[in-house]
Amino acid sequence: MKKLLFLLIYIVIFAIISSMVYKEYKNPTNDTKGGFDMALINYRKEVDSIAKIFDLSPDYLMALIMLESSGRKKVPVRFEKRIYKQLVLTQKGKQATFEQIGTKTLEPFSKKELKKLASSYGPFQIMGYKSIELGIPLAKLTGKNHLYWAIRWINSNYGDFIRNKEFKNAFHIHNAGKKYPANGKPETFNPEYVSKGLEYMNYFKNHSNSRNKKLN
Repeated sequence: MKKLLFLLIYIVIFAIISSMVYKEYKNPTNDTKGGFDMALINYRKEVDSIAKIFDLSPDYLMALIMLESSGRKKVPVRFEKRIYKQLVLTQKGKQATFEQIGTKTLEPFSKKELKKLASSYGPFQIMGYKSIELGIPLAKLTGKNHLYWAIRWINSNYGDFIRNKEFKNAFHIHNAGKKYPANGKPETFNPEYVSKGLEYMNYFKNHSNSRNKKLN
């Protein structure tokens, strides 16, 4: 009888714990949730503030966040094996440079550090080796002020396209490293990357307009 009672208690406790684990898995925390609403909660205020510093469209930046990380606050780090191989070849002197980064610059880095440089970070998914271009430690690109440094990199690389409202080129440059092809065939990983970016921009623009009307 005692064994049966113990077994029943065990089953009940196990069921409760299993239910809690299932709910946690089924309903992730806000840090891992994506979507337009979460993008607005997680990034809108800070993006608006930093965008003013560089005279960039906050709606473009918000759309880019949706494309690259779905608006999530906690964004997984993505290791790019192809980039890592290029960095290793450059470090060993088997090729002169990789995106203007020379052998001498990469010599001090360990294999572990090179892997970090070959990974992308944050809501804009900026590659770690871009920290060299910015002249900052990688920790700044991934730390508390990561949004500022990421947007600063965007500004220095193709900010004029954004200011000139050439958003089609801007989206393509961010993902593929070059302007939108004249033949009309995008070279982005996802062929719909640019078209979705423009669509997302309209959403954030309309949201801003609605918010401003409520305030006025």
